[in-house]
Amino acid sequence: MSAGRKTAFILAGGGSRGAYQAGCLRRLEEEGIEPDLIVGSSIGVCNSLVYATSGAEALWEFWSRTVALPRILKPSLRRNALFGNSLFSMSGLTDLIESEVDFDRCFDSETELTYVVANLSAGREEMRGNRTESDVERFRTVSRIGYAIPILHPLIELDGDLYADGGFLWNVPFEYAEDWGADEIFILSVVPSELPRANSLRLLPQVALRMYDILWRTLGNSSHLEKRLEGGRWDGIDLTVIEPGHETGMFDPLGMLNAHPGKSKRLLWQGYRDTDEVLRGGRPRTGRVKGSGSPEPARHPRPRRAAPARGAENGGPARTAGSRSRRR
Repeated sequence: MSAGRKTAFILAGGGSRGAYQAGCLRRLEEEGIEPDLIVGSSIGVCNSLVYATSGAEALWEFWSRTVALPRILKPSLRRNALFGNSLFSMSGLTDLIESEVDFDRCFDSETELTYVVANLSAGREEMRGNRTESDVERFRTVSRIGYAIPILHPLIELDGDLYADGGFLWNVPFEYAEDWGADEIFILSVVPSELPRANSLRLLPQVALRMYDILWRTLGNSSHLEKRLEGGRWDGIDLTVIEPGHETGMFDPLGMLNAHPGKSKRLLWQGYRDTDEVLRGGRPRTGRVKGSGSPEPARHPRPRRAAPARGAENGGPARTAGSRSRRR
């Protein structure tokens, strides 16, 4: 934590690619960059809990040995599509994560831990964490909600409403960190915001896969894709976006759930190296902006034809060219 400055980490969602995030956190910790606020989404919730408990080294070791798919897709006689609102039980995944977490330490941490969750009963996202809940057990429940993948896992009840992972609503809650008052924000994304060029879209499966890739890229990075940054700053906030390149691959539903040591170690080192390159100035801190990767089309002004004044024909007041009605 920097004296006089408030630093926020945004840990975006992205399933098994969370290992990339762990590599980023290790390099940031080595540099002495620590957060006052962590905003987590989906796998970012899991990473934040282990990180707040034992630090980046422990999180690295966790990913180095984890095999996740059997834990995520755990069959259950009670938690299934016939008798409940999910395909699988969440117990295996919960046991895996919570074996690494000290909830008392996380709840009492000087670092604010805030997670985006989906209140499906009310139909909205909510931000909850160790500053909103009254006791550690409620915080534990909120953290479980943060990575409860809807349809795959059962919805979780809190205060009479049913909740799930909120990553599909707001994967990069940049605006929360902005409103919180951060002077410096690090977005640790695990989804590439630039796509490789599609060389062939002749067949329907190719079109469908491309559409999924674009949807995944957009949902995964929507907050900072919409920001036009100037010199790594947004509205006076220093903003650093660390993300993998498109060579990491795009939409792969099963692969997003399938963490194993071989894959995770590659992602860990990729995140570590990418962060090191950013910190050393080898890569821009600005991340991507909307429409990056291709030049903006040239604009050709056309002479504007005068439109007949509205209201003149019926005696009403005429509207002059360029006037706009104000939206309320």
